[in-house]
Amino acid sequence: MEGVALAKRVAFIALMGALGNALAFLTLPVFPLAQHVYLDLSSLPVLVAAVFGGAYMGAAVGLIAGLTPSIWFGFIGGTLGLLGFSASVGKALHGFTVGLLVKRLKLLDKGTWTIIPAVILGFVPEALWIMVVFQWLVFFFVPAPVAEFMSTVLVWSILSKATFEVVLMAFFTSALSGHGGFKAIMESYLTPVRVLQTRQISGKS
Repeated sequence: MEGVALAKRVAFIALMGALGNALAFLTLPVFPLAQHVYLDLSSLPVLVAAVFGGAYMGAAVGLIAGLTPSIWFGFIGGTLGLLGFSASVGKALHGFTVGLLVKRLKLLDKGTWTIIPAVILGFVPEALWIMVVFQWLVFFFVPAPVAEFMSTVLVWSILSKATFEVVLMAFFTSALSGHGGFKAIMESYLTPVRVLQTRQISGKS
């Protein structure tokens, strides 16, 4: 039974990671906001995984969901090269922090509106990581003139854009967390098998 539960959790991580990459693929090329700045909603499945599955699951989905943005910002729509994979790290940090806040504070038991500030506050570590990437690490990966532009101008555009995305996704995540049908689907993947069996037996009796 434990093997079944583990397999379902792995499948959930893979599904949410694939959905994140699909969202990135659909939004990044279509919604350029400025030079080197693109709308990216690939963190939505990361946040869902974090809220329902916890910190480690949020981090795992974040690493996977960040692959398309990493390649995009590194080699297609940006010039970061291998540093583009810092996007995966940032999403993993966001997912881990949100999962930690939701589980430790038991926010799902206190009303789905509490998910909104948790998602926004959980963005702080990723924002700090973005600062590290664009004000320090970038000088090791791209030519100095480009790095200078990124560290003085582009970083603030990225943070502004990312903050807008996070607020938007916070409301989406809160709405999904309060939807009965959606919660039932999440439970089918994430609730331990023995608990599901107990519920089924209780329902029959």
